[in-house]
Parts: sequence; structure tokens; C-alpha cells
Amino acid sequence: MYLFPLYFVCMKFKEYIASHQAFTTGDLYAIATRETARTLLRRALRSGEVERVRRGAYVSKTGKFLGEAPDPFLVAKTVDPEAIVSYHSALVAHGVAHNVGFECSFRSATVRSPFEYGGVRYVPFGAGGDPRVQTMRSRSYGAVRVTTREQTLIDCLMYPKRAGGAEEALRSCSAFPYLDLEALTEILGSAPAAAVARAGWLLEAKRGDWGIADETLSALEGRLRRGPSKLDPKSQENRGWSRRWRLYLPESEEEVLSWTS
Repeated sequence: MYLFPLYFVCMKFKEYIASHQAFTTGDLYAIATRETARTLLRRALRSGEVERVRRGAYVSKTGKFLGEAPDPFLVAKTVDPEAIVSYHSALVAHGVAHNVGFECSFRSATVRSPFEYGGVRYVPFGAGGDPRVQTMRSRSYGAVRVTTREQTLIDCLMYPKRAGGAEEALRSCSAFPYLDLEALTEILGSAPAAAVARAGWLLEAKRGDWGIADETLSALEGRLRRGPSKLDPKSQENRGWSRRWRLYLPESEEEVLSWTS
């Protein structure tokens, strides 16, 4: 087999890390043999041209990337090309997050443990089920898979803690300009009764903005169990109550309704 001179391989490596902000060791093996790629990578790590994110994943700190922090979604996509940006991070991707935090949440079938890089905590969740997904594009992260508006809303109501808490979930989800109600009701078809109650309460609160029909609310109400359930499952106190949705609220209903406006 013909071997390229080491100088040529080194130049290819330099060009690669100067044009790719995030990459894996597997990406480097397309440039050089495993042994050579590892040697060049070790040198780049020592010189500060490259930083390690986690095992097998790196970011460039040379050329146009000098002093530039990578977009968290780019990092998530690099550690798992099939990652699905979810929960509060999906709210960020859709541009409706009330507060921007320092976590990047994503569904993954391969990444099991959280890790930190550059002041951001990356939190993987199981890929479970078949979430509704769309592709979003940006100059900072390229193309990445993100849960749809409707899936994100249900996810955040099912697991408010993953969305920054009940108040953050409601304030953020309420900022969606519109929803595909057919898709939303299909997702709710397999959701637990507690999630149906939370979604029903929010849809009723936003019925004017989102054009929610009485028939939709009645159909959801018919799926409730005897209950009761909680809007915030982690709340230690229940200061409000929605009779229609058999739902305990963490604050008075007037206060919680203010989170949706």
C-alpha cells in the first residue's frame, strides 16, 4: 500500500483541525493511520490546538476557532450523530426558552453518562419511544435533530424538572406562536393521565392564542382518571387546584396562569 509522506499527513491534520471545530478520533482515522492520528492528536492536545471534550471527542482551538467556544448542539451532535436535542435544550433551539441555562439535554442511545465541557453540562437521556423529531440548521452547529414543538411541549410537561421546573416549562411552552393540534393530540394519545391533565390545563389557558376548540378540551378531559395529579410532581406544597383537570398547582391558579401570558 502506498504511504503518504509524514509531512503531507501532518499538513492534512493541521488543515482538518483548522476547518472542523468538533470531531472524533474516528474522523481523524480518515486522514491518517490510527497510530499516526493518535500521535498527531497527542501533540495537538499538548500544544493547546485541540481540547478534549470526553473520550473520543475533541474541539479545535486553532485558526478561526481560536478563542471560540463551540455551540453546545455541535458538541452533542459530535458525541452522538443521532442525538436528539430535547427538553429545555429543545426550548432553546425553538427560540422560546424563558431562561437560558448551562445544560444541554439530549436523547441518545449511545451516550450514557453526563459530562461537562466549557462550562456546559451535557445530560443524555434514553432514546426511548419514538419522539417526533425535526431537523434544524444553524451556521453555529450545522444540522441537528430536535424534538418538534408539540413533542417538546409534552416532554416538558411530563418531566418539568428537565425543563428547568414547572414555571420555566410553562413560561417557555406558552411562548410557542402556534401548535399542530393534530400532532399534539396524537402524541397525547399514548401519554399518561397526569401529562394529559397538565396539557389540558395549559391548552385551556392558551385556547385563545392557539385556537383550541372546546371539542379538543372535552376529549382530553374524558381521558382523565379519578386523579388527582400535580402540575409539578416535585412540589412540596399544593397552593392551587384546577377542578376541571383534577390538578394540584404549586401556587394559586391566578399566579400559575400568569406564567402563561
